Amino acid sequence: MHRHIKKALLPLIGEHQEGREAMRVIKDKLRLVASLTTEEINRIKSLFPTKRHNLYFHYSYYQRKPNFFAVWLLPKKPFVYRFFNAMLSFNPANPPLEALEIFNMIEPERWKVSRLDVAFDFSTPYEDCFLLPPPTNLKISRYETTLYYGAAKSALSVCQYDKQKQLKEVKGIDSLPMTRIEFRLKPKQKPLTRYDKEDFIKMKGFRFVSNTNEFTGLRCLLKSVTSGKRDWRNLKRKDKQAITVAVKERTVDMLDLFLEYIEGDIESFMLEGLTYPSLMNESLQAV
Repeated sequence: MHRHIKKALLPLIGEHQEGREAMRVIKDKLRLVASLTTEEINRIKSLFPTKRHNLYFHYSYYQRKPNFFAVWLLPKKPFVYRFFNAMLSFNPANPPLEALEIFNMIEPERWKVSRLDVAFDFSTPYEDCFLLPPPTNLKISRYETTLYYGAAKSALSVCQYDKQKQLKEVKGIDSLPMTRIEFRLKPKQKPLTRYDKEDFIKMKGFRFVSNTNEFTGLRCLLKSVTSGKRDWRNLKRKDKQAITVAVKERTVDMLDLFLEYIEGDIESFMLEGLTYPSLMNESLQAV
């Protein structure tokens, strides 16, 4: 089955793994940098007059509605020019045409990634889930019902939260139960078109349980960690070992899960959602 057709059907047919419901994987946030010419910068400035003062750039444009995107031009610190003079941020899963217009002004290989959020959405209630972290001294913190793994400024941080609740509170949208595991990657600036498996290697070691009710004898313990009643780092060693063994027996490493979902086609995943819709292409060609 063609990958894009398969992905469109995933919310209906699901991916088959013991204890796992339907799942999708998306690029949830993308922040890109580039070194643009004076002509390219002037074109952006003419299209999007500056709206907001910024401490780090001479020029910035920020749009929240109907779809978020932001562009920053001309850094105030001279040494930054060695790396880039423009920054673009938007959500590739629902990209505004304005952001796509800026992105497609230059060749994709000229854009370098400074942040990439890869989100796994599971159609399962948050209270029935559990995320097993890799065997490291990873910092784990909690804010309300959201679990954070790793420091916010590190090369990788991961968060686990109730997407159904967020959609209701932020956008007033009623949805089916959904849990999101979000990998927030902050790589050393690398061209968008040169990504490979090694750029996602930090996903390795994380394992997700979508239905703790199937883990007889450990169900209450797993739920207590997700709900915040217990802290993973403070569990007894024997409990950690029992959980780790059980989870590894029944789940797939999230790096493998990611590669399976995109069928190993990292280039298509990175570029997906970044081209103009066909109608827009036709309009541009007609001008």
